[in-house]
Formats: sequence, C-alpha cells, structure tokens
Amino acid sequence: MSFATYYMHLIFGKIPSLMSPDLILYILPALTISILFFSLKIMFFKSPKLRKVK
Repeated sequence: MSFATYYMHLIFGKIPSLMSPDLILYILPALTISILFFSLKIMFFKSPKLRKVK
C-alpha cells in the first residue's frame, strides 16, 4: 500500500458515510479528471470573445 493510499484511508475512514473507503479511491481521481476536462473545454472551446482594441 502506498503512502497516499494509507493516508487517504486514515482521513476518509473516519468520516461516516454510506460508501466504503475503497470507493473514495475511485471517486477522487474521476472527480479530478472531470474537473480538468471541463476546465480545458471551457478554456479552449468556449473561450470568451475579446473585444478588439481601437
């Protein structure tokens, strides 16, 4: 077990929740990747149109 996994089990194991602590190891990377994807999508594909300087 890596250090990150060990500490994540310590941190999230104390939180009473309906899901198991192992499920958090799958949710956090998916959440991180989705936030990164949507931020890149907004930056490159839906970028705000800037006014031209007169």
